[in-house]
Amino acid sequence: MKKEITQTAKNLQFGDLIEVDWLDASEASGRLESGKFDTPVRSVGYFLGLKGRKTKYLVIAKELVRTCDAFHYNVIPLGMVETINIVAKEILNLDNISILKKFIHSLLRRPRQNDGWIYFEATIKKTIH
Repeated sequence: MKKEITQTAKNLQFGDLIEVDWLDASEASGRLESGKFDTPVRSVGYFLGLKGRKTKYLVIAKELVRTCDAFHYNVIPLGMVETINIVAKEILNLDNISILKKFIHSLLRRPRQNDGWIYFEATIKKTIH
């Protein structure tokens, strides 16, 4: 893992808007083509934290869908990150900070999830609006 990536990730603040260039796993069928294994991806979102025991992961909230209380997030292996660009710092209003912190808290309470979407239970829905 690149030391500058690790240092940049450690210096991020909750809610920083970031762009992350990283290499995803690839899936294909047929012949293996030399050098065509990496899948470059750019993810943009609000930094939520670094998580993981054996491997560190960069967690970002990509979308906040307030009308149905859904949140889409990415969990990116830090070892696959090529660059982290901080787009903006301290741009979230207090409502969005509160929503994102509830999102993180909900991850620890086994929320219902489907392909990276988190749907809050009714008790949390009432506090979001």
